Amino acid sequence: MHATKRSVLPLLLLILLPGSAAFAQVDFSGLWVPVGDRVEQNDNPPVGMFAGMPLNHPDQLRGAAYNPNMFDVAENVCRPYPPDMPFGPAQLHIWTDVDKTTQQVIAYHEHFFYHEQEYTIWMDGRPHPPDYALHTWGGFSTGAWEGGTLVYTTTHLKESYILPNGPARSDRATVRTHLARYGNYLTAYVIVYDPTYLAEPYVRPATWVYEPTLQIPPYPCEEATETVIPRGVVPNYLPGQNPVLTDFAAEHGIPPEAALGGAETMYPEYIAKMKKMKLLPRPAKNSGAEDK
Repeated sequence: MHATKRSVLPLLLLILLPGSAAFAQVDFSGLWVPVGDRVEQNDNPPVGMFAGMPLNHPDQLRGAAYNPNMFDVAENVCRPYPPDMPFGPAQLHIWTDVDKTTQQVIAYHEHFFYHEQEYTIWMDGRPHPPDYALHTWGGFSTGAWEGGTLVYTTTHLKESYILPNGPARSDRATVRTHLARYGNYLTAYVIVYDPTYLAEPYVRPATWVYEPTLQIPPYPCEEATETVIPRGVVPNYLPGQNPVLTDFAAEHGIPPEAALGGAETMYPEYIAKMKKMKLLPRPAKNSGAEDK
């Protein structure tokens, strides 16, 4: 009798273990509204605000050459945000493709309001394409569960900006996203690995709250005919000639070299080094009736 029980126990474990793994999966489907008001969430972050970003020297130079009129170039007017920048004015809709026979999720789909960008996360074990395959704005993503967290890896991305104020992320980057749900809150932290422009991995967070009554409006976008940038012109500044590069540092009392970022600026030990750096004069405030 006892021997029979012992022989049945391993069989029961084999039956139950796959089911318990399935319970770790979380339903992300639904409509989500972004939470928070960080500066980087804005659609127009200040030029020269790169502190805390692990930019290498080539990317610092690229950021220093940035001219805000770049976004008035016709080809950039409808340029979507990349998946490694999952914030901004981005209401989110998530839905799934499910195999009718096994009821397993084949893919997750994400639709963001801003520029109507959409991404697919494949969950069926398919491999990533070869390196020479087409690169797109959304890239190619495959996911797997780690407990209750969906971890998905994105490759084959087109080059894009890290923030719309200068620094770039190359098309050789790999992006790993950790997506988890806590009640009615959905959190993501995104890790960007870029051998071309980042000295170290760059981590960025985002949070949404569940809103089942949300209606995401369309975001039709077409080239702005009123743009003042002539065809063929690429606005930029030559090295050392950007007149507004240090304005952010001066206004906020930050050493200009610290404001330009780098791997060092991500760590608290850098504060001691900053105290020995020179500050730029703060810009004079405009005098008004309230100053009299």
